[in-house]
Amino acid sequence: MKTQHFFCYLAVLAVCFTACKKNDDEQSVRVKKEVFSGYAQKGPFVNGSSVTISELKENLDQTGKTYFTTISGNSGSFEQKNIELISSYVELKADGYYFNEISGQTSAGTIMLYALVDIEDVNSANVNVLTHLEKPRVEYLVQQQGMRFPAAKQQAQREVLAIFGFESVGTTSETLDLTADAKLLAISSILQGYLSAGDMMELMADINADIKQDGKLDNMVLGTKLINNAFSINSSLSTIRKNLTNKYIELGNDVTIPDFESYIEAFINSELYPQTISVTYPATGSFGVNILSDDVTFLTIDNDYSMKAEVPEGLSLTIVLKSEAASPYYPWGIELSSPFNWAITTYDFDTQSQQFTVKEGGKISDLRLVIGHAPYIIVEYYENGATAPTKIKTLEVR
Repeated sequence: MKTQHFFCYLAVLAVCFTACKKNDDEQSVRVKKEVFSGYAQKGPFVNGSSVTISELKENLDQTGKTYFTTISGNSGSFEQKNIELISSYVELKADGYYFNEISGQTSAGTIMLYALVDIEDVNSANVNVLTHLEKPRVEYLVQQQGMRFPAAKQQAQREVLAIFGFESVGTTSETLDLTADAKLLAISSILQGYLSAGDMMELMADINADIKQDGKLDNMVLGTKLINNAFSINSSLSTIRKNLTNKYIELGNDVTIPDFESYIEAFINSELYPQTISVTYPATGSFGVNILSDDVTFLTIDNDYSMKAEVPEGLSLTIVLKSEAASPYYPWGIELSSPFNWAITTYDFDTQSQQFTVKEGGKISDLRLVIGHAPYIIVEYYENGATAPTKIKTLEVR
């Protein structure tokens, strides 16, 4: 009889323990979301890209609980249903191909962007380049400096924006949308430049490592890469706007792209970092001395010369040659089989001039020029879309 009572007692304890454990588990769930959504944007990530939602402890270490979802459509949107967490902090990771706003095409390679978010009072959050650049700095401030998460987020955002000479946007980075925030779009375009997806990821990783401990971009090599990127796309800002507008029209979205151009121009003019990208004119080309070189001051009749320019991708160049030919001669001749990457107009007898435009940056631009009977040749340089010559020189012909 005592044995029966003992087993009954154990059974009651087991039921009570199970009920208590269930109640404890239910009470430990702090955050429940029927639907959690957002956008992953560099440009927008494309259909099928993955998004991972990982629960974090208050110190931003992972708990091991993770949800997996994918981008639906090509606007970068994602959604996860029935989220239950014991912490309100999560790490979002977007991984996949994206629309490159510079080229107007889907990226050739994949990238990963991160965001750290407190989702207790929100049902959506975006992943973008600002959230990505903030992440290691926020982790350092929380884990090494003992700062509370909201304050760490504010400070990290302020420091990342300062890299580009911008002031705070007044809200958290994960609430920003590429089609509505000019600073985000400007930074996204500057980071991209004409880099591949892999090179852009390397640039962002280097920036993350540099600013992690002090929040400042101390490495001027990285700053120069940013300013060079900005300078290289400066003549293509209208194309970037057109690319994004057309992309969202294709997606069925009527958006008004914000004035990101003024922020890129402000960054270029900020003098925060040394700019090293420019059109250059080597001393010689494939056909002889280069008439565009600063060191060349005179030419010899009937001699062969090169007209060579090294134009980085994204930059542009037009050369105008002018002279007074000694009738019935042309002031110069061009070997028609020689031009590499030059678009050439016919010789204008009224103005006694001819125009040469580099077709595509990042490629060799050279041609063979034979000097004819003329007293001089004026060379006008129009660099990067300039409507007035950026420089002029006169070459004496002997």
